[in-house]
Amino acid sequence: MEQKIRVRIAPSPTGYLHVGTVRTALFNWLFAKKHGGEFILRIEDTDLERSDKKYETDIIEGLQWLGLDWSGPPSQGYGGVNEIYRQSERLNIYKKYLQELLNSGKAFWCHHSKEELEAEQKEQMAKREAPRHLCAQKNKNLQEKDGAIIRLNVNTASEQKRTFKDIIRGGIAWSENLIGDISLAKNIDTPLYNFAVVVDDIDMEISHVIRGEDHISNTPKQILIYEALSKKIPEFAHLPLILASDKSKLSKRHGATAVTEYKKDYLPEALVNFMGFLGYTYSKEIMSKEEMAQEFELEKVHKSGAIFDTKKLNWLNSQYIKNLTPGEFKKLSGIPELTDEAIPLITERLEKLTYVSNFNYFWNEPSFAKALASPKPSAWLRPMAMPWRAERGSEGTAGYEKELLKWKKSDLQKSLETLAEVKKILENFDFRSKDELRKILDEFSVKIGDRGLVYWPLRVALTGKDKSPDPVDIAFVLGKQKVLERIHTALLRYSAK
Repeated sequence: MEQKIRVRIAPSPTGYLHVGTVRTALFNWLFAKKHGGEFILRIEDTDLERSDKKYETDIIEGLQWLGLDWSGPPSQGYGGVNEIYRQSERLNIYKKYLQELLNSGKAFWCHHSKEELEAEQKEQMAKREAPRHLCAQKNKNLQEKDGAIIRLNVNTASEQKRTFKDIIRGGIAWSENLIGDISLAKNIDTPLYNFAVVVDDIDMEISHVIRGEDHISNTPKQILIYEALSKKIPEFAHLPLILASDKSKLSKRHGATAVTEYKKDYLPEALVNFMGFLGYTYSKEIMSKEEMAQEFELEKVHKSGAIFDTKKLNWLNSQYIKNLTPGEFKKLSGIPELTDEAIPLITERLEKLTYVSNFNYFWNEPSFAKALASPKPSAWLRPMAMPWRAERGSEGTAGYEKELLKWKKSDLQKSLETLAEVKKILENFDFRSKDELRKILDEFSVKIGDRGLVYWPLRVALTGKDKSPDPVDIAFVLGKQKVLERIHTALLRYSAK
């Protein structure tokens, strides 16, 4: 009978969920889905000093946000998610296996002091040998005492070359005599990483261990533990590391590495899509995780490091943002004032969700760089009834400088005069057709011989920014009254003589 596919992700709650852990979780999830198997979440929290519940919560909520659901019956807490295994709740299981190895003589109590171990390692380094412990006394009758640890009885005299098959990398050779007597536990109640992970994978019937290539050095040690326990060894697949743009290992100095930091800017579907390409090539660029699972094969995972290309992530995110419905986008933005007419103009240009604040002119009036005391409008600026405007206009809040209104091929005075003429055109326009308004403004541009002189001051008056969608599109979203008010305010504020 063919073994059922069971894989796992086993993060340690000693820090926030890392993008590297997410990529590993995703590849495990894809493999399980492809083969109708199970994907298990196991929290490796035996490091009691460094483990923290806030990190465990972050891991769980991060995987949920990304839609990487795991297998198992419903558990208590965390919104009724499926069962989560925790090493801290399995100490009796590790103790049973340790006692079995001690009783059989396959493990022993090592009484070497810390000073003796340090001296041994120093000597090996001087001889340029692999650091390892070679214990002369491996008597199973030795008992526990203060400072003693449990080690695996390894045939350190054997120089025989051994090989394990890595699904991604092929055969990887190693020798027992370079491993030494492996540390299994600090004491009968405190297992160490390599032992606990093997017992967990045995107990949970893990068929494939899919993890980062930084774990390759642990694999020979774990194989020896499987053999000592007379258990079936799973298949191994070691994923390439995620690299920064300079091809060094991705770290905080290259930017955000915790998934929490991506939540505010990226859609989970976009981040999953991006992560799926970190070490794999698919048939198309935009793919759901379900579509990726259909194509996924461990043998086709790349061997070389995967570059974390933020520009590619931003582009993918922009594609997913464009596909949001107005209702979905409004909910994500948290801006109830957004209108359905404004949303397409925003989503067409948005790479990160927080960048929506760059379009705040759709729901807020533009602000000005400095207040002008008792401004005296030019003769060509006719009065306009706006009782609330005077108070708002006197605010000294940060905003755009008057120089921004100046078209680069002209001067400020000419730009303001042209804006005043545009205002007259808009006052007589019925705001029924965008094409008709563009035609009128274009004709005016031809008349004065400079298109930028018409559209640039209009853009700035409506938005307070140097980059925006088409000013005509913005004008139709704002409506005639707001358009005229904003132009009038800009002229009032910045045309004083």
